[in-house]
Amino acid sequence: MRLKLTLLAPLCLLLAGCVATQQDMLQMQSQMDDLNNNLATMQKNQAELAVKMEDLSKNLNASSESMKDISGQMEKLSSRLDDLDSAMNKRVNAIGQSIRKQQEEVETSLLPAKIYNDAYNAFLNNNFDGAANGFKTYLSKFPAGEMSEGAYFYLGESLYLKERWQDAALAYATVLEKFPKSARVPAARLKYAMAILKISDDKKPEALKYLHSVVKDFPASQEARTAKDYIARLAPPKPAPAPAKAPAKAPAKKG
Repeated sequence: MRLKLTLLAPLCLLLAGCVATQQDMLQMQSQMDDLNNNLATMQKNQAELAVKMEDLSKNLNASSESMKDISGQMEKLSSRLDDLDSAMNKRVNAIGQSIRKQQEEVETSLLPAKIYNDAYNAFLNNNFDGAANGFKTYLSKFPAGEMSEGAYFYLGESLYLKERWQDAALAYATVLEKFPKSARVPAARLKYAMAILKISDDKKPEALKYLHSVVKDFPASQEARTAKDYIARLAPPKPAPAPAKAPAKAPAKKG
């Protein structure tokens, strides 16, 4: 009996060890199954992630292509805007040049009248130096201008009033030479005669010639009346010769 107990004890221990090992194996098997499941899940997740990554890559590639298209469209739009801007600049420049040309034409057409009017206003305001300079400027810029006749005449008037007799006489003479049919001819002849009389007494015969021409050619003018007054002062009429006395009769002879 004691022998049986002695043999039974090791057998129990062996069986207990076997049972423990089997439990451990079962536990390890369970853990391995869990690991396999986890691995499978991870592999599945990895596969799904790979698919998503591939989809994302495709989307990125599509987005990249779309961005390239957008970039190309933007470049085309930028080029069109540059062309439009260039065309607008050219049009604006052309309009600006046209406006400047029109302004220059207007200024050119108005400039002679402005110079003349400024000089004439100076003359009316007794600014004879300014008037003379203005009329000279007009004549230097527009010697054949529409108002050159008046410019020469009023240049003479301005110089005459400044007692510049020689220059005034030249201006009046220019009126007579360039504009022989002008309505200012009577005044120009009279003023020419008056100017040269101031220069020298030697000019008296020439002055009288012009004064007589005014009276002859324009008898009804105010200038003719003034010319007559000058003629009367310069060449007073000679006194009429005394009548000849009748010869004395010889005394009668006494018979």
